[in-house]
Amino acid sequence: MLVLKNLVKVVSIAVASMSLMGVGASVSQAASFTAPKLGVAETMPTDPAIKKGDKIFVAVKDTKNQKVNVLDAQGHKTSQKVSMGSTYTAKDVKKAAGKKIVKINKSQWLNTKDVVKD
Repeated sequence: MLVLKNLVKVVSIAVASMSLMGVGASVSQAASFTAPKLGVAETMPTDPAIKKGDKIFVAVKDTKNQKVNVLDAQGHKTSQKVSMGSTYTAKDVKKAAGKKIVKINKSQWLNTKDVVKD
């Protein structure tokens, strides 16, 4: 009986020491491991340089209101709206009333903050 208790102690001490050696090896391996260099995240420009003839896409930041106000040539809001996801060709770009606006057809203009270059 005494021999059996001593054998159990020796085996448990051996198992415990082996597990500690394994943990110590993985910690030292983790300490010497160097993480790969990650590239800088690319961000979409908030105000892209839209030029005449570029394809533009209407994007809405407000998810509840899926429409964008249409402006007149002076940069004032009209009663018309354009829905999100519409694609147009920029007919002209100008600055009016302190805003940069894009012409989408004969009399309709959009704020450049509401469109992205396609």
